[in-house]
Amino acid sequence: MDARHNASATTKVRENAMAALFNSEDTPLTMFPCPATTLREFSNVIKTKLPTATNTVVIGGLGKHYDMETQLLSGPFRTELKVTSGNPSALDILEWRPWQDTVQFLQGQLKSKVGQRFLGDCGDPMLRAWFKNHVEPFAASELVQAEAPSAAAMTYNGYEKAMSTIGMKGKQEAAAVAFIKLLRENSDAHEELHKQWLLFEAEWLSTHTMNHEGLLEVVKEIIESKDAWVCVSKKGPQWIDGLKVAGLRFEGARNKPKGGMSFHYTLSLTKGGLTKEVPMECKFHWKNGGQAVQNLNFMLL
Repeated sequence: MDARHNASATTKVRENAMAALFNSEDTPLTMFPCPATTLREFSNVIKTKLPTATNTVVIGGLGKHYDMETQLLSGPFRTELKVTSGNPSALDILEWRPWQDTVQFLQGQLKSKVGQRFLGDCGDPMLRAWFKNHVEPFAASELVQAEAPSAAAMTYNGYEKAMSTIGMKGKQEAAAVAFIKLLRENSDAHEELHKQWLLFEAEWLSTHTMNHEGLLEVVKEIIESKDAWVCVSKKGPQWIDGLKVAGLRFEGARNKPKGGMSFHYTLSLTKGGLTKEVPMECKFHWKNGGQAVQNLNFMLL
C-alpha cells in the first residue's frame, strides 16, 4: 500500500470521526494527533457554534471544496477539516489563513477542469513548450539513448499521458513509458532533467502568466464554499469562522529558494466586518518520482 493511498485513507477516517463528533456520537479519535479527551471537549464548541444542528455527513469527492455538511434550521453548513501532526500556527494567523499548516488549499493536474479555468499560458502551452524545448531533445541525447533508445520516438501525446498517469497502466506509448522508467531508475538522467526544468520554469514564468480573473473566481469559490474550518494539531482543535474574498492582486513571479520560480499574489479577505491582506502563492510541483518525472501539479498556498 503506497503512501498516497495511506494518506487518503487516513484523511477519510478522520473526516468520518469528526462528523461523528459533530453528531455527538461515541467514536474512536485516536487517528488525530491530539489527545482524544481534547477533541471530546471540543464538542462543546461545536454545540455552541451550531446549536440547531441535526445531522452531519461527510461530503468530499471531486468538485467539492469542503469535507462535511451539517443540517441547520437555516440550511446546510459546510466545514473543512485540516489536520497537522505538528504545532499549530498562532491563532491570529489561522484566523485568516486556516490552510497555513497543511500547505495548500487547492492542488490539481494541469489538465484538471479547475486548473483550466485559470492556468492560461501556464497550462497546456507550458507543458508543450517544456516537451518541445527540453524533453524531446533530452530523449535523443546520449545519456538517454544509452539505456532507452526507443525514447527518441516519443510524441507529446504519449509523454503527456505517461507523465500524468502514475502507474502508466492501460494503453500507453512504449517510447514514453521507457523514458519515464529511465528517469525513475537513472539518477543522473533524473538530475539532469530536473536542472533543465528549473531553468525552463524560471524562463517561462518570467515571460508568461495566468488568467488572474479566472484565478480570482476559483479562489473565491473555494474559500467561500466553507462556512467554517476545523484545524487540528497536536495541541488540539481550533474553530475558524469562514472567510469572504474581496480581491486578488498579482505581485509577480519570484525565484524559489532552490531554483525555478513561482507566482505571488496578495489576497484580500473579510470576516466579521474586518478586512485583511494575506500572501498567496501558486507553484508547480511534480508529485511522483521526483521533480521533472511525473504528475505535474499546480498548488495554491
